Amino acid sequence: MVETIYEQLKTPKPIEELHQILNEAGVKWNMSQLQLFLLMDSNIKKTGNLYSAGGNNLNTIILDIVDKVMDGKPVAPIRKIMEYVPNDITISAEEISRIAESSGKYKLHSNGAVLMRTKN
Repeated sequence: MVETIYEQLKTPKPIEELHQILNEAGVKWNMSQLQLFLLMDSNIKKTGNLYSAGGNNLNTIILDIVDKVMDGKPVAPIRKIMEYVPNDITISAEEISRIAESSGKYKLHSNGAVLMRTKN
């Protein structure tokens, strides 16, 4: 759902337009819920009455953290990676593994708790 919002906010939009688009996409938030999310998410910027996704998107931030923790190591526990995530970002272990795996550089170990480098 957050990805849907970020995708829509690649181009600046007023909240009314964003709310309508999200409703059509199946995100059934009311206007107050959407406004609260937009205010609380540090990746979203407001200029005048337009909202847009800021320069650092969540995937980039998380991949940078994974790269830092994995530096020179073949494996790293996801809980260890989570220790480096800034306090203003709320993300689950599942989301971290999905983002890391989507980069093609990492894969989830069969135990589900450790990321491993892929063989290149």
